[in-house]
Amino acid sequence: MRLVILYDNVGQPPFREGWGFSVLITHGERKILFDTGADRLILAHNLQSLGLDLSDLTDLFLSHPHCDHMGGLSYVLERIKRVRIWAPEGMARYLRQRMKKVKAELNIISEPTDLGDGLFSTGTMGRTVREQGLIVKTKEGGVLITGCAHPGVDFMAERARNLIGSRLSLVLGGFHLEGVSKNRLKVLVSRLGPVTEALAPGHCTGREVTEFLCASFPNVVPLTVGKTFSWEENT
Repeated sequence: MRLVILYDNVGQPPFREGWGFSVLITHGERKILFDTGADRLILAHNLQSLGLDLSDLTDLFLSHPHCDHMGGLSYVLERIKRVRIWAPEGMARYLRQRMKKVKAELNIISEPTDLGDGLFSTGTMGRTVREQGLIVKTKEGGVLITGCAHPGVDFMAERARNLIGSRLSLVLGGFHLEGVSKNRLKVLVSRLGPVTEALAPGHCTGREVTEFLCASFPNVVPLTVGKTFSWEENT
């Protein structure tokens, strides 16, 4: 199982940074794109710089309908022939209007869902922003990927742990914590400690919050475009 950051707020040449988030996951026979970033040109540049393409993409997982996670959608749909789309509730009409030229199987997710092959959705969570997270099972434990974690990264992580029945090995993605009080951060760290072994914050987490997490949590790996993670698959 391999995971590559395609789009993030932080990036060094030859990659381009931008406000948004996208991750490419290879898991057995599945090739999953998690979100598409904000700008199709940045997404295309980073894919080219990494020597990657989306022609054999099997799954497109969309966390929530904000432009910094959906802006590259047109680029993705132009380059694939068929795909399974997993989207949170409320996005069906928007997506059907844009996938007419693609053989796509549209799956609208509300409740926690088994996506097959050790992949799971947390189900759509939150009140104001409805968002889902992706869970990938590996031999080292579950990996939770979040777009912005609007429902609360601790709540999403707890649901992911409960779904797979064991402690997570990593929570990765945007945590939407910029400007959050120190008291809330201390509570967050205390809640995440029993749930996951490591954190990989990026996108909307915030620089000061990332520094706080690095100082307060035992294992933190800040994200940047091109960052790659790999695990043994849970076979």
